[in-house]
Amino acid sequence: MSFPRKTNSNRNSGAKVFEAANGLDDFLKTLEKDFFASAKVQCKFNHAENRADLILDLHLNFGLIDCLRHFNNGDWGGVTFSEESQSTMSSSVEVALKKLNSQNNHSLDILELSLHFAETSIIISRLYEHSIVKQLGPIISGIGQHFVYFTKGLTEMPYEIFVPVFEDTTLENPRTKTAQYGYFDYWGLYFENQSQHEAMIYSLNSKKLEKEDLFLFE
Repeated sequence: MSFPRKTNSNRNSGAKVFEAANGLDDFLKTLEKDFFASAKVQCKFNHAENRADLILDLHLNFGLIDCLRHFNNGDWGGVTFSEESQSTMSSSVEVALKKLNSQNNHSLDILELSLHFAETSIIISRLYEHSIVKQLGPIISGIGQHFVYFTKGLTEMPYEIFVPVFEDTTLENPRTKTAQYGYFDYWGLYFENQSQHEAMIYSLNSKKLEKEDLFLFE
């Protein structure tokens, strides 16, 4: 089984750009070591709330299937499984973020984490405080569990996967309410379809893809 390489790799290529924060470089080195990746970061400071949001891009020189194999072997992403249950995971990123916060007078959190693989990118957005570092392991595990379904039976790889997406309840006759949604309800996927972009929504509950309008907001 093989998938074509994505055509929009390294969207945010360039030098590391960030305002000074104690320990930030060590934090990036932890990510690079545990994810076998090169890391880039941008900081968005909120001086009124005395906090900084990190936008992280990890660029990897291998494919998603290789990632899932390493993840299941327990040697990628610094994720460890508890002895009681594999559903309980902890990540070195969570530990590193706590250390980063302890070294600064302002709070820091990850607003968005993008994993750029050889053929696809996974973009994970924050839902609540520290949600990305707390849910990263389960999200990657979910990617593996649903891989055969969102790749259309292993025939087509999306070039971008957005985790999560929500239905816009401001539209007329919304089918569902979004307040209860989390990381494991709906994902947004972009496919290349005859040189055109095809946006689809994947339902983790029904394990089905549906064509929908997909709008992204900052």
